[in-house]
Amino acid sequence: MSVSDADPARRAACLADASRARVRSRAVLGTAAGAIAISFAPIFVQAIPHGALGPTAIGAYRTLIGAVVLAAIALLRRESLRPSRRGLLFTSLAGVLFAGDLFVWHRSIARVGGGLATILGNTQVFWTAALGVLLLGERLAGRFLLAVPVAIVGIALATGILGGSAGGGAATPADPIGVALGLGTALFYAGYIHAVRAGRSAVGRMGAVAQMAWTSVACGVTLAVVATIEGTLVPPPDARTALCLVGVALVAQVFGWVTLATFIPRVPVALAGLLLLLQPAFAVVWEVLIFGRAFTMLQVAGAGLTLLAIYGGSLARYSPPTVVSPATGSSDAGPSA
Repeated sequence: MSVSDADPARRAACLADASRARVRSRAVLGTAAGAIAISFAPIFVQAIPHGALGPTAIGAYRTLIGAVVLAAIALLRRESLRPSRRGLLFTSLAGVLFAGDLFVWHRSIARVGGGLATILGNTQVFWTAALGVLLLGERLAGRFLLAVPVAIVGIALATGILGGSAGGGAATPADPIGVALGLGTALFYAGYIHAVRAGRSAVGRMGAVAQMAWTSVACGVTLAVVATIEGTLVPPPDARTALCLVGVALVAQVFGWVTLATFIPRVPVALAGLLLLLQPAFAVVWEVLIFGRAFTMLQVAGAGLTLLAIYGGSLARYSPPTVVSPATGSSDAGPSA
């Protein structure tokens, strides 16, 4: 008689363990794929020819294209696209804040490059915590406060503020306006996260993809209005620009967001935070490989130190750590665009 016949309970337990391992492996791979997909967002934005479209118009087109596709996916998933009044209010507020995020982030990309702008945007972990303290009276763990000076030193190295005037192979300090805009990106995204959290009970039965669709509509309309006021809302002038807009919408906003929303709730928070840092890390890698961007060793060390601080801050912010939001497909260390 075989072992499997003699001990069916043990065999069933082994099969169950194997099934859970496969599910977790798929979730880990899916989360990694989503983070890497979103890392292409600044690359598509950088690839648009200079002067072809303004940064506000780029944001309007990418989010409106994404909104249409997300709405179609929501319908295929049989998700309701009819929000309650309060649900519409909160998704609209989230969309307006995300519009602010893209408004400053696209300008930061133009000044300091996609890699650095994305790293700066991911410091939203600290802004989210600060807003939680100011608005909700939340308390921070002591370990979180230790991550703040580490992040400051990392940013100073990555931007060339430290070690940027030593001569030789030293980095030229990054455009200060671009750095400020990158940090502003993080602040807007922190507001977006709080808006999504505040509206969790208001969205009712509306699914995650439907929420993304409505948020994208609000974001796109807001940016379209601003671009109209600026006088920059013009049709894409060439095929390359149009392809980049479709690319950032489909790869980052649709595939990236939907993949993260699907898989990230099944990944432990600590591992999810680590996987989500693939987004800023790969944004730097793509900028080097595609655009030939050069970074000094001090800048690379600063970027790594900043990402380490972001990861540490996301885990230490609360006790116990916050839970990843399936609605936004992000955690406190999540992708910012």
